[in-house]
Amino acid sequence: MADVSVLGQYVPVCMTTILAGGFIFGLWRILTRDDVTVSTRQGMNPEGLRYGSGSQGFGNAKIEIDRKLAIVANRRRRQESIASHLETENTERQAKQQLDQTRARQEAEHQQMYADAQEAAQKEARQASEAAQNIRDQEDAARRREEEEARLAAERENQRQSDFLAAEEARLSEIAAAQQQQVSSTNANSKAIKELQARLEREGAKSSDVQVSLMWNNYNDLDLHIVCPSGERLHGGNKTSACGGILDVDANVRAETRKPVENVFWPEGTAPGGQYHVYVHYYKKHNKRRSKDPTVFQIMVNSGGEMTEYSAELSKGDPIMQVCSFNVSSKSERDKVKRELEMELNSLKNRFTDADADGSAQLSIEELATATGMSLEEAEVVHKKADKDGDGSVSLDEYLSASDVPSAPDLESLGNED
Repeated sequence: MADVSVLGQYVPVCMTTILAGGFIFGLWRILTRDDVTVSTRQGMNPEGLRYGSGSQGFGNAKIEIDRKLAIVANRRRRQESIASHLETENTERQAKQQLDQTRARQEAEHQQMYADAQEAAQKEARQASEAAQNIRDQEDAARRREEEEARLAAERENQRQSDFLAAEEARLSEIAAAQQQQVSSTNANSKAIKELQARLEREGAKSSDVQVSLMWNNYNDLDLHIVCPSGERLHGGNKTSACGGILDVDANVRAETRKPVENVFWPEGTAPGGQYHVYVHYYKKHNKRRSKDPTVFQIMVNSGGEMTEYSAELSKGDPIMQVCSFNVSSKSERDKVKRELEMELNSLKNRFTDADADGSAQLSIEELATATGMSLEEAEVVHKKADKDGDGSVSLDEYLSASDVPSAPDLESLGNED
């Protein structure tokens, strides 16, 4: 672009030099030609210089030179215009190139700034993530330490509780052993059963194949506690256990009766199998009608139809007393025993029917011996015991009520107080 500009400067000078040289050469040529006649008259017109050969004169030559000079000038102006246009375009192109370079540089700087900002943001995010991870790691470590400390503390507490329970169980076992020496146990006699039934009927209590009842004869408040096979304790503060046991009578919370009864039962056939523990707690002494201590009580346990009676006594301030423990067979075992008893009863009924020669449903001593397989002497003893009405014959019901009747104390011995 610079070369074109320099060339544009020298072209007019060269053209001028060339034209001036041509003009001088033309004058010299005109003057040196033999056929040229020069008119020296004043006021020579342009055509005064003529060639002798009739060629065009000086005036026409001047016109031709002016025309050519005009052409040269036009060409020079056109070349100057072209040079100016080229210079303008070159300037614009340079300006555009500079603008493009500036824009490119700015874009590169912007991209670099964006990349730097993005890298800084990523670095900050990475540092924040690392810091958060460090915090989480520290929290996890602290939580693990706390859990480990809690676990160790729980183990220590469990061990302490275990040691305490073992010591407590040993102490309670010693107390229970000492108390058991004070408890007398017998098979329930008929008078005790009748007294129990009367009190239960009075209170609207229920009976079943697994049942525990407590009786005593004053206004004091004794509480019956049953520990189920699951370990749950059934008492006045927990009258219905998860295993189905129900305390339906809780006596003498206030001094209500001199012949109280408390009763716990499981609906027929629902008591879970396992070992049950029976306790009596002397809860409160009611100062009414000179109720005195010690308070004698009876526990009646019905375990699958087998009645057992326990007698003992407590005074106000005595620790809770474990009276007895009993086992209940599983439901399948109880069903099996029930079927066997039903079969045995049906067999006995059939033997009674076969031995009843006159069809009176009453058996003599000989017929009873035949039906039961006893000797006449054994049959005579049982027959005499079962023949309550003294008519000389025994029915099946009389025989069943007289079989295996024990000699045991009854509640008459409890009625001496007050």
